[in-house]
Amino acid sequence: MIRPGTVGRAGKHTETGLDPATTDIGNVIGQLLNDGYEEVLEYQFWVVIQFPSKTKAADFRLIEHAEEWLAATLDERGLGYVDGHDRGKHSGTGKIVVNVYLRAIDAELGCLAAMSALRSGRADPQRATIAYRATLSEIWTVRYERTSGKFPREFGI
Repeated sequence: MIRPGTVGRAGKHTETGLDPATTDIGNVIGQLLNDGYEEVLEYQFWVVIQFPSKTKAADFRLIEHAEEWLAATLDERGLGYVDGHDRGKHSGTGKIVVNVYLRAIDAELGCLAAMSALRSGRADPQRATIAYRATLSEIWTVRYERTSGKFPREFGI
């Protein structure tokens, strides 16, 4: 599979027809690098989507679906991957929240992709807060703040 395009925009996957068992991957990568493709070696940003908790069963259904939607959107746009989730107490208020974590090569595009995935899925994006931070930073920047529900106003992990 080859996905030509610009990072952050939906690309078109092309089947190469090469057999992985008999193809030298080094030659394929070398040719792609010569053609101007770049290999992503490190994802520079964390993106988190935070939801207020409903019930344990509802939270795990949300996590399952959201991770599926997010993975598909990130892959389609060549932005990153889903790196896990947790369900626990909000650091400021102690209320239960659900966090889904992403690794992205661009913070703004990662947040836009996350919002797009929630809109195209069955999640209510108005219930979510989406924030990002650089890998080596501890300061989160809120990109989208929830506009409905009983979610704590201050963002915290």
